[in-house]
Amino acid sequence: MNGKMIRRIRDKWLQIILTIAVLISLVLSWFIWTNPARYEHSRESDSSGQSQLTSKSISDIFLPTQVIKTKQNGTQYLLHAKKNNIILSLKQKLGKWELGSERKVTIENKKQYQKYLMKKNSIALNYPDQVSTSVFNDTFGQSINKRRVKQFNRIIIPLQHPNYIYLLSDQSTSVYRVHVTKRPQLNEIKKLVNSKKDQYRVKEQLINNQFMLTYPKSISMPTYSYLMNKQSANSFMTTLLNSVSSSSVSVHKKNHMTTYTDGSNKRMVVNTKSGAVSYENFTDTTKNIGSINSLLTKSFQQLSSIGVPLENIRYDYSSTDKNEVVYRGYVESFPIFNQTDYGTVQIKYLNNGEQKNFFSLYSLQVPVPNGTKQVSVPSTKDALANLEQAGVKTAKIKNMRLAYEWQTNKDSSMVIDLKPTYYVYYQGKWQNYTTLIDQ
Repeated sequence: MNGKMIRRIRDKWLQIILTIAVLISLVLSWFIWTNPARYEHSRESDSSGQSQLTSKSISDIFLPTQVIKTKQNGTQYLLHAKKNNIILSLKQKLGKWELGSERKVTIENKKQYQKYLMKKNSIALNYPDQVSTSVFNDTFGQSINKRRVKQFNRIIIPLQHPNYIYLLSDQSTSVYRVHVTKRPQLNEIKKLVNSKKDQYRVKEQLINNQFMLTYPKSISMPTYSYLMNKQSANSFMTTLLNSVSSSSVSVHKKNHMTTYTDGSNKRMVVNTKSGAVSYENFTDTTKNIGSINSLLTKSFQQLSSIGVPLENIRYDYSSTDKNEVVYRGYVESFPIFNQTDYGTVQIKYLNNGEQKNFFSLYSLQVPVPNGTKQVSVPSTKDALANLEQAGVKTAKIKNMRLAYEWQTNKDSSMVIDLKPTYYVYYQGKWQNYTTLIDQ
């Protein structure tokens, strides 16, 4: 095979992979047509398997998204593993611990609070935002007093004779010390977090009066490509418009916007170009939810009923002031942005009882090889300096996260590329670091 032909194959790798996938699909279809009895049995098995994949409990969606290891010398590392889910493994082991009494530790300032974030010889399980103690109890099989401890977003676990764990809330800089009465599998936990895994050097820092996970050095991150799954708008009529027949739903099309209405109470608008969906229920009876636990549990019930695939979906943000919750796709420990303007799914409750949902027809299906080299991402310090030089008022940045951006593949509309970059919360919304600099 000459060099010219090799280069031609290399340039057409994506089309070749997709062609092979189509051929395999045709072969399987032939088997189905020629052996319908076997198909019926297979379909029943697949249906059961699909149900297991899409049916998620609250403990699946409300897992922490980061594991931070702080060594004895104070250096910190973000742990992640491509072959196994380290967070799920830790959840299973910590679920066997027995926790006792809780006590609030007085914290005078954020500098003192930061010492707990960087407690030596410990691991931290971080949520992207506050969770209620009830949700934590459901996730980890515990019974911490939810009246004494209402909410937090970090779990600090000392690894050397841990008589206590610590629950931390960035929002109020509160620290709760929880007594550990039994700690089985402690050695397994140590082995899990100390074994050689993929890890990035990080540091918890106070920037613009907010705690952010920063990256002291430039790091290289892999890119990913996935075949994309698209659900039809009709598939949501049963779950959202309570209709099994399109004849009972009014449909109005204008340009690339299609509006579905069921009487005057419910409305779904689909952007056929971007796949973004907005749904409004004007008869929802939810008013003044109040507590974070009520907000999270009700939004999870709604998330489960929409019908979107929940693989790799995690809780990402909530606001009791705005009565809204955002769920987002994650790859390893990193959030995915740009799938929709809001997140993977946004659920919002208005004071008049109206409910709004925002989600997408598109989701990630199966990974495909992309042959792309790793992408270098600058240190947080350099990234902030670049933003400052580009005219961004960095003192007004509220948050900054290393993430993956959802991009449509240039060679195939069936494929989504996930590329690493920083996302910055600036001027009231999450914005791509590179886009901000270019502007």
